[in-house]
Amino acid sequence: MLAEIFPTIREGETEREVHARVLAACTRRGAGYVHGILNSSTNDVMYGGESDVAFRRGDFVRNDYVAYFQGCPGHQSRLAILGKPSAEQMRGYDLTLEIHRKTIDRCRAGVTAGEIYGFAKGEFRKKGIDYTASLVGHGMGPWFHQQEPVLRQNSAIVLEKGMILAVEPQRLHWHLQDLILVEDGPPRLISDKFPTDQPFIISAH
Repeated sequence: MLAEIFPTIREGETEREVHARVLAACTRRGAGYVHGILNSSTNDVMYGGESDVAFRRGDFVRNDYVAYFQGCPGHQSRLAILGKPSAEQMRGYDLTLEIHRKTIDRCRAGVTAGEIYGFAKGEFRKKGIDYTASLVGHGMGPWFHQQEPVLRQNSAIVLEKGMILAVEPQRLHWHLQDLILVEDGPPRLISDKFPTDQPFIISAH
């Protein structure tokens, strides 16, 4: 769905207009229920709903959607940039991706949710960033997308083989999110159809 909508975003369009296309695309593809957010990186109010803020060249397109198919939620987030990214943007993306992937790798059976949060917080600290978000991910289940174990500070819940997690260490508009299956060894990436190696570049017309 994001791969379909990202290329259609144009400079001057509002968050509200693009959000409406995302919801329509999910519904058209068979989703029974869709909710989420889509904001420009110039909008300082995140998770406040879509607004009439217009996308401009150089903006990030931050998103966080959940689409339910036959009662089961799909949940992933990818960053897109309108136009050619700057060197600073690429450094920020690479930093985000590095910590995102390291945090995913820590999600193994026997580790506590609090240990995962502490690890991600520590990785950000190494980069000179004070991580203040309340979580770095959460469990996924049928009919409700955000369940325990929530990967939050001091949580003693132990990850078990077979759990599905949405992992999303985030800061401001820097937000990647993937679904993983917890196993005894390295977790299995479920949301693998839209790679994260690079931000999605939207041709600015």
